[in-house]
Amino acid sequence: MEKNSFCLIMAGGIGNRLWPISNDECPKQFCDILNVGKSLLRQTYERIHTLFADDRIIIITGQEYINLAMSQIPELPKENFLKEPYIRNTATCIAYAAYKLNYKYPDSAMVAIPSDHFITNDLAYINNIKQGFEYIKANGGLMVFGKRPIRAETQYGYIQVKDYKEDKRIYDVKTFTEKPNEDWAKMFYESGEFMWNLGIFIWKTKDIIKEFSIHMYDLHQLFTSKPKFYTKEEDKFIQEVYCQCHSISIDSGIMEKSSNTHVLKGEFGWSDIGTWHSFYTISKKDKNMNAANNKNIIFNNSSKCMVNTLGEKKVIVQGINNIIVAESQKYIMICNKEDESKIRQFEKLFRLEN
Repeated sequence: MEKNSFCLIMAGGIGNRLWPISNDECPKQFCDILNVGKSLLRQTYERIHTLFADDRIIIITGQEYINLAMSQIPELPKENFLKEPYIRNTATCIAYAAYKLNYKYPDSAMVAIPSDHFITNDLAYINNIKQGFEYIKANGGLMVFGKRPIRAETQYGYIQVKDYKEDKRIYDVKTFTEKPNEDWAKMFYESGEFMWNLGIFIWKTKDIIKEFSIHMYDLHQLFTSKPKFYTKEEDKFIQEVYCQCHSISIDSGIMEKSSNTHVLKGEFGWSDIGTWHSFYTISKKDKNMNAANNKNIIFNNSSKCMVNTLGEKKVIVQGINNIIVAESQKYIMICNKEDESKIRQFEKLFRLEN
């Protein structure tokens, strides 16, 4: 890529819907949840490193996880790790990176990618990012990646496009919709006008900053009022900015409001692995639709179960249907799939008991 092109890897958040594997001490992006010997963050870095040099890759995460991120990606310069003092969602983390890059590289462009997604066909993924940069550098505007839905999924955001044609790659955006109910998801899936929102964005830094100045002026003022980027005072400056920020996604804060948004249809396989449901969806299953993370798990007279244990532990699941079993160093969870929405509250239950 050109020297003025950068990649931001967003490694914030806790991922408590994948508890207990993902937890406060080690969120899912730092875990080897796919059982391949590498964390999701490490896989994301190795994939994008084929396109960007190390000095053009930036990782942003919570300050309590900065050492964990550095230990997993030791190749990057220390200054390429941005610390967030508080969780403030994607609008603020993207703003931090964009304003900082634009301060030193005013002609820069950036792609912002999540650190915790499951991707298949790395070559198609990299080619699509190249196509996105080419389009944005020639035309400007804001670009998000989309994917034709393969089911009526209620856990993903959707993008309605204008004039959908199967052989077309880039579209103008008509509407954004966050996590619809089952009826709306079915309608979106069947209409042929909608794509899943993959949460991958490309733009020139000056263009996204202009959008912040229009649609999130308070945030724009915080980042442009006496900035201290690339100085010893940066951490203190960011602390003060984050203290005054609201928690809002880039989709709600900017993308839904902008009049200059485009979507690139991704050619790669994708899942956000945000829930045990989505993890189950991408997992290999036996004839009874059971999924396990290792070969030593035996299902007997059981169906539609998801089991994820540590190491090569031997487990038998007898006469049970539709459950999730997940183990971490500190916890074991057994949960009916119908109660999956309650998982994000489980760790709090232990704290209340103590």
